[in-house]
Amino acid sequence: MREKIIQSLVNNEIFVNEIFSLSFDDFVKGEYVNQISRFMENKRTMRISARDHFKSTSFYAHFMRHSMMNADKNVEGHYFSFKQGMAGYHIRKIRQLIKENPIFNSCRDMKTNAENVIKLTWDGKHHHTLEPQGLMSFKRGIHCDLIYVDDPFQDPASKLVTTIIDKINNVLKTQILDMVKKDGQLHIAGTPQTVIDFFFDKELQKSFETLILPAIVNEKEKKVLWEEWMSWNELQRRKKERGIKVFNQEYLCTPVYTEQAFFHREQIISLVNEKYSKSAIKDYETNNDVVAGFDIGKKAHPSHLAVFEIVDGKMIMIFQKFMDHWDYIKQVDYLDMIIKNLKVDRLYYDDTRGEFESLYEQGILPNEMEPVHFTNKIKVAMATEFEKAV
Repeated sequence: MREKIIQSLVNNEIFVNEIFSLSFDDFVKGEYVNQISRFMENKRTMRISARDHFKSTSFYAHFMRHSMMNADKNVEGHYFSFKQGMAGYHIRKIRQLIKENPIFNSCRDMKTNAENVIKLTWDGKHHHTLEPQGLMSFKRGIHCDLIYVDDPFQDPASKLVTTIIDKINNVLKTQILDMVKKDGQLHIAGTPQTVIDFFFDKELQKSFETLILPAIVNEKEKKVLWEEWMSWNELQRRKKERGIKVFNQEYLCTPVYTEQAFFHREQIISLVNEKYSKSAIKDYETNNDVVAGFDIGKKAHPSHLAVFEIVDGKMIMIFQKFMDHWDYIKQVDYLDMIIKNLKVDRLYYDDTRGEFESLYEQGILPNEMEPVHFTNKIKVAMATEFEKAV
């Protein structure tokens, strides 16, 4: 056992499987657990994962190992959740796992069970503390060695208003990131609410090791993320029990707001015909009308182009393209190339904010491009026709 303890201080995978597992009567292992254990060896991690799939528990394991590795140091840690009460719940779980683990018999918690604060010591001289914090209510000025952020956007069943989501995004970027000391660690995991959650911020992702892990890896092959714990049949049972919307939110990492969308995933998938997919942009020969739609973006959101061929009265998408952080001239040059190569007869673009107005006045836009100014009446009409088509 001494050899395993020594190995576990170097390798988190060994710690989880050989040491941390002793806190449980029946610890479920597997390659997925090994993957996350290796992942948690990074100092900054951000993860979207399915419900009951080793998110919070991986944080518990990390804290316990961190305390063993730093037994001769003073370490300050903070556990953040949407509400402080939930963070306190997680800390009580960690305390119980420490109590149940025989390897931690020589480790003492200086706090009482009535307190939602952990203060561990191995030598009676140094302490490893962990305090609960609520993202919407914590006191500024924290500067520490270790931070966990667990389900920052609350339970996925509780839809937040966008103003609160914006506030949480701001708190993370302007407060949490600066709280961790230079050599400290920051670990984030949860379920997204919207596509504008900080989880999907590409610039933020660059400073983290990032994973997005839905419970189902491949639907056609019925391959799941953690077979030893939640099989394909078990996931299908939960899907029937909870309904598609809740299942997609909790197990497929689909943002809550996406599940409130006009169409559901299954409806869109039913319309996909892979034989129409075009992987290359070459001269496209057709006697049918070809139309396109273009949603303009630049900084916050990418522009998106969709090209359709009208076949027997149905619109078949033959090409699509996202343009992330492209300047307007580059976008127009690309549209001009697409119009020529795919024989586009009309390309409608969103002129509501007038981004292309100056280019139009200069005569730079191709003749096939037609502006559309959206009003509420037009949006409702479009949505209605789109619903009929689907």
